[in-house]
Amino acid sequence: MKSIKDSFTTDAINIKTYPLGEYDNIVVMFSRQYGLIKGVAKGVKRPKSKLGARMQMLVANKIMLKNGRNFDTICEAQALNTFNKLRTNLDKLTYSMYLTEIINVMCTDSDEDTQNNERIYELFYNVLDGIANSLNKTEIFLNTIRFQLKFMTQIGYGAEFETCLKCGCKIKDSAYFSVLSGGVVCSNCRYDFDTYIGLHKKIREFLIAQQNCKYGEKTSYDNLVDENFCEKCFLLLKKYIDSRSLHPTRTLKVLKEIT
Repeated sequence: MKSIKDSFTTDAINIKTYPLGEYDNIVVMFSRQYGLIKGVAKGVKRPKSKLGARMQMLVANKIMLKNGRNFDTICEAQALNTFNKLRTNLDKLTYSMYLTEIINVMCTDSDEDTQNNERIYELFYNVLDGIANSLNKTEIFLNTIRFQLKFMTQIGYGAEFETCLKCGCKIKDSAYFSVLSGGVVCSNCRYDFDTYIGLHKKIREFLIAQQNCKYGEKTSYDNLVDENFCEKCFLLLKKYIDSRSLHPTRTLKVLKEIT
């Protein structure tokens, strides 16, 4: 819960901005302690604004906000990481924007679970940094896939890739993934599900490894997979996440329309 004092300080990453009047913007941020928060950046569109570029999307700041009746006011912002390399590559920017969509849709502005917020913030920060420093699209996908898996686990929707949802058996070979149920079923139980996606053993094992490893750790699969393999895994997880959301993500769809 936010401080009852006149002002409070937190680390936060900008995920969305929209105008408020001629010179002000409302900035939506994901903060370390408070989850989703909104603040007014007064005068940010003026040439000599003291907030300036620090209020752009995908910038991590240490910010001080003053409590307000409708919106808090951003008083100060000290940049922690501008993730500049995200802005020099369209793929890096696109998949980073996709992550902001997930957070904006799946998180709430009334989440008082500080520990949960801190874990999501750290994951978000580290994945943005990982994408910014990726050397190719395969590495971008690897970072994005880890975020998809770990974020969904953190908010209570972790996907199941090891045990059949129907009979509970340990699956050793290929399986069938139910997007609606968020897990795999064995070949004997697949007919009990209306929709499912065939999941090759190598894809299933790759996803398990990415889901279970600590962020920043390499898995035995990281140097073996290619862009095409990773894209298939990404799209599978995107379908699952969209099925859990009231507002499916649109970043990739918009990109295809303008390119």
